[in-house]
Amino acid sequence: IRFDYDEKAKLHRQAVEIENLAFTYEGGERKIFNNLTLTINAGEKIAVIGENGVGKTTFLKLLMGELAPQFGTIKWAEKAFPGYYAQDHSAEFAGEQSLTEWIAGYARATIEDGGDLETLIRGTLGRLLFSGDEVRKPVRVISGGEQGRMIFGKLMLTRNNVLVMDEPTNHLDMESIEALNMALELYKGTILFVSHDRQFVDSLATQILELDGEGGYIHYRGGY
Repeated sequence: IRFDYDEKAKLHRQAVEIENLAFTYEGGERKIFNNLTLTINAGEKIAVIGENGVGKTTFLKLLMGELAPQFGTIKWAEKAFPGYYAQDHSAEFAGEQSLTEWIAGYARATIEDGGDLETLIRGTLGRLLFSGDEVRKPVRVISGGEQGRMIFGKLMLTRNNVLVMDEPTNHLDMESIEALNMALELYKGTILFVSHDRQFVDSLATQILELDGEGGYIHYRGGY
């Protein structure tokens, strides 16, 4: 696995500025976030940690615009191009497309002039450990781990300068986790990720955002 992007798309200062963010689920009595203010510089690898139910996934959904904050602002840098690895991506694999057809949609959008589309598709699927007749099966029948690998393929092709990842090691075997870990260590863009895997967090994070679920948080400028 290798995540890359065009050097012209490199961010030089902030990736995203979050100011006075507040969010409460409808009917909820507690604020998940209360005045969360944070500036994330380009190139940082931020681990978002905390107990189950404290709002880690909600935070990433707010960053990606899937939820709207009730108060405060999230302002991405003008050149920021975030790619999202959601915790549940089953909706993306509900159709009848084959693996080849699914990945081809992203390959077509990113292939450079003169590039060989078929070679790019076959090469990408091969790097994701799909080969032979496997590439013809419909995406709706693949497992959670296989779905995750296909999303990594999409992110390799879309060449984002920011990666927002929610539990990317779920459903992966040790070999796949190591491959992902190495790819993210080598990645020169900005990463915001949620993980319960302490070893994964320890090897990757340059900063930590710990949420307590009561509106409080700790932003630690250092590794795990």
